[in-house]
Formats: sequence, structure tokens, C-alpha cells
Amino acid sequence: MISEAGSDSLKAEHFQPEPSFIPDSPASSSSSTASSPDSAPLSRREPQSSSGSIVPEESGSIQPLVAAARVMTSGEFNQSGPLLAHRSTRSLMYKTLCFLLLVFQGGVLDFYLIIFTDLYWCSWIATDLVVVSGWGIFFMKNARSKRERACGFHQKSSIFGCNLGEFTYAYLAWLIYVIACTPKVVLVLETSILELIALKVPCGLTGFKVIMLLSAPLLFCLINSIIEDLNGATRHHAHSCFLSTCLDLLDCFTLLELLLRGEIPTVYLKYTVLSVYFVALAVPVVWLYELTASELRCRWLCARFLTCLLVNAPLLVVRCFQVYVYKLPVSVFMLKNIFLLACGLLELVEQCVAVRGVRKHAGSSNTAQFSHCVSENDMCPHGYVNTLAVTQS
Repeated sequence: MISEAGSDSLKAEHFQPEPSFIPDSPASSSSSTASSPDSAPLSRREPQSSSGSIVPEESGSIQPLVAAARVMTSGEFNQSGPLLAHRSTRSLMYKTLCFLLLVFQGGVLDFYLIIFTDLYWCSWIATDLVVVSGWGIFFMKNARSKRERACGFHQKSSIFGCNLGEFTYAYLAWLIYVIACTPKVVLVLETSILELIALKVPCGLTGFKVIMLLSAPLLFCLINSIIEDLNGATRHHAHSCFLSTCLDLLDCFTLLELLLRGEIPTVYLKYTVLSVYFVALAVPVVWLYELTASELRCRWLCARFLTCLLVNAPLLVVRCFQVYVYKLPVSVFMLKNIFLLACGLLELVEQCVAVRGVRKHAGSSNTAQFSHCVSENDMCPHGYVNTLAVTQS
């Protein structure tokens, strides 16, 4: 009897079918409800499928590992693909606008200088070619720097100790433009070319003013052609500096219009206005280089206030002469000069005190900023950490 019962139980174990476990199938749920309550709990097994390995846990639940990882990766790829394509298209559009503005402004100024002077015309065309080539080299260097940062490669620092970031070499591009544009405008304003433009060129002085004002759209296209994060703090800081520069250029241009009409009688005031205009045109070199810094230092705050002082203080002196000596009405830009000088001084004192207090409290000589105990120099795009650089450092 006992032997027969033992053989029957062995046969039952041997011929017991292995139930398949399909979580999402309604047939499995109905079969589980139809099973008798007296049956003992059976150990469930699942043959290894081609989609990935399946690991049973103590609780009996089964979790697919590789399939979930593959779905997440494809989702990230589908989300990042159109975004990267949009950024590249946007950057290419602004780069094209930069080259078009450079060629148009330089070509018109060359036209003024070639037809109304006996100067060698090849020199002006060569100057424009140098500027366009310099901007092309800048865009290639900047793109290479972005690829190196995306791959986590160690980058060199600039000559003043700043880390090469999103605005790498942008200040050099604008410096080349200012050096090439300044002599052309000075020659037009300080010779008889200005009178010939007013008499013989179809658009006259209005066209010359429009050509001078193309510097602001060119700076705007330069900033937007290299910005990566459209919602980042760097973009907002760059646009605030751009608006401040546009306001200074507009302030200078109102005095240049008086100069073109001959309403500034004193030679000293005339050259003061011209000097301040070109200083305001060169100010973006300072804050474009500041945007490559890894930390806000007191010297950058001093440089920012110095540029504000070099632009607004002489303009305030010129407007005081106009009001108190030549009895001209008070301009709203006079209040702008006073307001920006006061705000710049207060910002300099406040930020320098804050920076020194933070350094004194931290007590560390490391100049790099940190995010979650990892340096930003070791961070790749989307917040991933370059672990190789961290372990080697």
C-alpha cells in the first residue's frame, strides 16, 4: 500500500504540468481563479525568452531587466533627437545671419571708401575677408570645444585662467570685428566722404546710420548662434548684457546724430562722443569673456563697473555741457547715465562684499563651482558625471 502510494505520488510529480505565467494575459487570470483551493502552491518557472533574462524573486514576482532598459533608452533617444536637431538648425540659421550681416555692412562701408577716396581698394576687401575668415575659425573652434565638453574631455584654460565654456572665443570674434570696423567709420566721419554720401548716394545719411546700427543685430546673432541651453542662466545673463550694450549704443547714437547735423560745436566734445561710441562698441568683448569664467570674481565686477564708468561718465559730462553751457533741453539719457552709474557702484560694493564673505566662510582656495560634490568641469551634458575625470582627480 505504501509503495503504491509512493509510486503514484512520484508519477503525479513527474506528469504535473508547469503552469505558464503571463502577467498581462486575461487567460492566465481566469485559469488561476478556476484552480481548486485545495491544491498546494506550485513553484512557477519561466523558460528564458529571447527578449531578455528573467530573474525570480523570493516573493514569486518576475521582473524583466533588459527589456525595461531598452525601452527607457529608446524613450530618451526619441526625446533628445528632435531637440538636438532644432538646436542645430537654430544655430546654423544665426551663424548664416552673422555672415550675411558681416558681408553686407563691410561691403557698404567699402563701397563708401572706394568710390570717394583714392585709397587702395584691395586693403578694404582684404580686411573684410580677414574678419569673415576669423569668424569662421571662431565657429569651428567653438563647435570643437562643445564636442570635447560633451564627451568629457579635459580642456585647457584660457590665458587668464578661465575655463573654456559655452562662449569660447566669442570675445575674440567680436574684438576682430571692432578692430576692422572702427577705422572705416572714423574715415567716413572725419573726412569729406560724409558730405559726398549725403549728396550722391541714394539713401544718403540715413543709409549710413542704418549701416552703423547693424552692429546690434550682429551681436544678437552672435550670442544666439552659440547658446546651447535656451532656458539657462547663461542665456539670460548674456541677453541682459546685450540689452545694456544696446542702450549704451543708442545713447551714443543720439549724440552722433547731433554731431552729423553739426550741433556739437566744440571739437573736444566731438571727439569725446566718437571715443565713447567706439568704447561702447568694444564693451561686449569684456562681458563675452566674463561669460567664459567658471566663477564670479571681484575683478570681473570691477571690469564691469569700469566699462559702465567709461561709457556713462563721459556722456554725462557732454550732456551737462549741453544743458548748462549751450542751454539745450535736458535729455532723458542724462538720467539714464546717472542711474546706471549709481546702480553700477552699488552692485560693485554689494557683490564684492558677498563674494569675499562666501570665500571667507568657505575657506577654500578652489575656484571651481561644485554641484552635488562634483565639479562642473567633470559634468557632461544632461547632468551626467564624467566618472573617469573624477576618479583620476
